Amino acid sequence: MDFFGHQDQARKRTKLLVLLFALALFTLIFLTNLLVAGLLWGNPEFFPEMGQTSIRNPSLLDIFHYMSWKSWFIISAAVCSFVGLAYLYKAVKLSSGGASIAQSLGGRLLHPDTDDFYEKRLLNIIEEMAIASGMPVPQVYLLDEEIGINAFAAGFQPSDAVIGVTKGCLTKLSRLQLQGVIGHEFSHILNGDMKMNMRLIAILFGILCIGLLGRIILESGARHSVYSRGRSSSRIFSSSSNKKEGGVPLFFIGLGFMILGYSGVFFGKLIQAAVSRQREYLADASAVQFTRDPQAIAEALKVIGYGGVGSAIGNSHREEFSHAFFGNAIYNSFSNHFGFLSTHPKLEERIRRIDKQWDGEWVQPQTLRQAYDESPQLAPKAKISTEELLTGVAAAMTAAIDYKDSSSSKNSNEQTDKSITESDNSDEGLNAEAVLTAAAHDPSNARALCYTLLLAPSSSLVHEQQLDIIQQYCGITLLDQVKQLLPATLQLKDSKRLAVIDKAIPALKLLSADQYTEFKQLLIKLVQADGKIDLFEWCAYRMILQYLNPTFNKAKPIKAKHGDVKKLSNEIETLLSFVANHGHTSLESALDSFNIAAGIAGFENLSLQPKTHSFKAFNIALDTLTEAYPHVKGRLMKALAACIRADGVKVSERELVQTIGAILECPTPNLFN
Repeated sequence: MDFFGHQDQARKRTKLLVLLFALALFTLIFLTNLLVAGLLWGNPEFFPEMGQTSIRNPSLLDIFHYMSWKSWFIISAAVCSFVGLAYLYKAVKLSSGGASIAQSLGGRLLHPDTDDFYEKRLLNIIEEMAIASGMPVPQVYLLDEEIGINAFAAGFQPSDAVIGVTKGCLTKLSRLQLQGVIGHEFSHILNGDMKMNMRLIAILFGILCIGLLGRIILESGARHSVYSRGRSSSRIFSSSSNKKEGGVPLFFIGLGFMILGYSGVFFGKLIQAAVSRQREYLADASAVQFTRDPQAIAEALKVIGYGGVGSAIGNSHREEFSHAFFGNAIYNSFSNHFGFLSTHPKLEERIRRIDKQWDGEWVQPQTLRQAYDESPQLAPKAKISTEELLTGVAAAMTAAIDYKDSSSSKNSNEQTDKSITESDNSDEGLNAEAVLTAAAHDPSNARALCYTLLLAPSSSLVHEQQLDIIQQYCGITLLDQVKQLLPATLQLKDSKRLAVIDKAIPALKLLSADQYTEFKQLLIKLVQADGKIDLFEWCAYRMILQYLNPTFNKAKPIKAKHGDVKKLSNEIETLLSFVANHGHTSLESALDSFNIAAGIAGFENLSLQPKTHSFKAFNIALDTLTEAYPHVKGRLMKALAACIRADGVKVSERELVQTIGAILECPTPNLFN
């Protein structure tokens, strides 16, 4: 699946969105002018100087006599200003990223260390999908009040994405079916649909606010009319002017604006449908690629069609975000009858595109007992606290390490490499990963985990210095947590280090602002303790900042500015040279890999730069390339992957390229396969 190509297509769809929005706005302006002209035509006493001398035997067509260029300009400016202000208001509300959408829909943030069976199962699936797709593990929101089967992804880019899931989706689907739904939502993130959806929400809000204004005026007119009638009835005689000063004009103005609002709804539906239906087919296909099982997404759709509420959402904000859900959030007979207004294809069409042999039978929802049988490791059992788990396993690992040290007669580099390789494939390696994963799900232990991964070897003088720094900044309690995790980190595969940090991201997002500031400062102190920065230290620090900064600072969508590869040749050359030089010990092999990478990506007139251990030029080049168009980033990531594959992928090379992909907001599923 060419995700970079689809990201470019999503960007190009902005032109269609702008065109449809302009058409909707023009229609609203015309209808507003017509409404005002109609009010003047029906109430000529409002402006007696208009039309009284020139219009004789008035007819309905005389409405257009009350339209002038001056009134057209004033009304157009008023409508555009109103829609623009509504758009800006919504854009500001959305500036906090996907979390604001999830919260407005009634979502509850799930903590990584939850004890609920269904929640643990969901978080495990999302964690697996994120690591498999090269993405950060997103925060997850549960819509507790929604019994329909639905889900959505929201945010500006992968680093600030969140996934929302309804209670019905959580409890009615099997693990495999839930994987299909989550894979579908990850596809929306990778294809660039999520950012488009965020823009669409703000635009639709601007259009639909006219209908909201009409409702307010309509209700105000009705109340005023009732008040006026009450006041008039208290008098024996009432003049015609008293009748006219009632709420009738306000009532009809409100009614007119309500009509305008429904026109806005029509165009909103048209815009939603125009940009979303084909994307649903693509996301379904991508879900098959992620899960490697067509039945995952197909059966999830079959459960929706089984009966009950299907995928319906009850929250009042569902209208503006209906295009971003997994299934139809609103059941509307008009939209269902006129397919071009539906935000999603029909269930039958989606299923038959994946399962061509489908017999038309729907699938029953899964029961709780079936869910327990399917995932017995997550079923309720005697609870063991994270601290007890860490203490027990850490003690066992320490004993195992001490035993190995006491029984070893030789400590050559060759034997050390061999023992590490053997431990990677042993139960100890798996236990270490389980212990560190448990720590990654707790905010306090997640910090300790990151600190532990940055510690120098215990034989180094820097190691003790780093422990002193941790105690100085965080106290003895967190230092003890670091020491408990240390045996497990010694048993962890090098290839799993960044994955463990990825798992810790949701827990780290639960820190307070002050804790996050202290956390960043301590990371820098630990990295700088030995006076140099190695590749893993750089990767870990940049990855953590990339994924956490959007949470503790305002999330800002990246604006693509650079599309000409030739103008980016210096930055591309710097990145390729850095990766090639750090992946090879000889100049010849580095040059070969560099040339292979440049040739595969079609980059011309590039030269290998001298090797340097400074990250300054490398960081500057990355900052510029972050604002490149998706097709440029796609070519660059393919070049980097080819560069490190030239003579076999080393762990440090893979970590470096994965971190570059994260900084460029360019997840790379299956890039190294």
